[in-house]
Amino acid sequence: MGCGNSTDGKGEDGEKGFFHRRPKVSIRVGNHVKLSPDETTVVFIFGGPGSRKGRIVDDMIHMYGFKALIVEDILLEELPKKVPNIGTPNSIRETMGVVSENAGLINLEWIFQMLADFIDREPKQIYLIDIVPNLRFLLRCGAVTSDPEYELKKFVAKYPSYFALNLAITENKILEEAKAHGAKHPDKMKEGGQSDEADSSRLARRNLLYQNSVKAWLNYFRNEHRLVTVDVSCGVGDLIWHRVCDFFGHDLEFLPNKTVNTVVLFAFDNYDYSAIDLQRYHMELIHLKSILPKPDMSVSAALHELSKHIDKAAPTAESFCVDLSDTPITKDKVQVGDTKYEKRRETKFLEVEDTYLDRYIFISSDKKERGRKTSLYQQIFKVLATTENEVCLFPEEVDTKICQEIAYCFANYRHPSAR
Repeated sequence: MGCGNSTDGKGEDGEKGFFHRRPKVSIRVGNHVKLSPDETTVVFIFGGPGSRKGRIVDDMIHMYGFKALIVEDILLEELPKKVPNIGTPNSIRETMGVVSENAGLINLEWIFQMLADFIDREPKQIYLIDIVPNLRFLLRCGAVTSDPEYELKKFVAKYPSYFALNLAITENKILEEAKAHGAKHPDKMKEGGQSDEADSSRLARRNLLYQNSVKAWLNYFRNEHRLVTVDVSCGVGDLIWHRVCDFFGHDLEFLPNKTVNTVVLFAFDNYDYSAIDLQRYHMELIHLKSILPKPDMSVSAALHELSKHIDKAAPTAESFCVDLSDTPITKDKVQVGDTKYEKRRETKFLEVEDTYLDRYIFISSDKKERGRKTSLYQQIFKVLATTENEVCLFPEEVDTKICQEIAYCFANYRHPSAR
């Protein structure tokens, strides 16, 4: 997480100190890629195994308010309506049977008509279309693997403000990822003596199927000079997102609705952050007392004000150091009091652990600074990270229960839908 431009090299974590050099995330932009604010804008997104497409789509929805149209979901919902005398399939297997027994059931004309119907209900929005399904039986039916030029030309004639975003990753990198996360211990060998080699083989076949499915699509957008290609081979989700975010926020001047993937360090006094070089970490310092409408606000209300203030910072900052001095939030006792969040703990957190700040923020550095330690003083913090990729950090000595109370309440304001 964190901000700043990408530089070459790979990060290395050591037991005593960190030497973070940011992997390169390059981008190529077609000459005709632009945004028309007065028209419906359509962004097609492509990304195969290991591309972090799901993460990018989710972040774009939350940060920029894109309307996502996932063709796979649309097909699974609409297919039963297209076949006479059949109910809604109860499983993917049933849907597979419907498709296999009805040749030509799925075609691009029908897919684009459904997309147009969705778009016409709310025109002049920014639509993010994930056109290529993940399910193999949908890929193999031929509809999305055939040449889309004819139907695409009709579609983009109606919606001329369009381009495609391709999250590109090499096959070698995909296989490296598979081997890195595959079975390494004899106890993890699969039945029949198979190991991670079998997983690598399946992943290679899956990737080949995907690449064949998107080849004609990417050629069309490339020939129209409306293709944006992001090299995601580094595999670091935060860096990939920052490069994509930089393109949409700065190059195309998309206006964000809120910040996402925030890192928030809760400091109870100046001592908790005095050793941190906030400028190098691109951390915005917030004195919570100065943004509260009333000094005697409840803990819950104060955290709500903090969440709103952080959203106003988009997209210039994602990492924040919050000074809690002279506020109702203390390291000794936290009374949330006026919220019902205690009964709504669906918000999921990863396990609480102690770690360095460097694990969650890539520092800024130029070529002369590569390999320098990120901090002369290696301070350890307690971290609670949500499944929505939000990170809350606390001084190591603060009681875990206090950290949880603050983090749970704050996360529910950051992600109201998770309540």
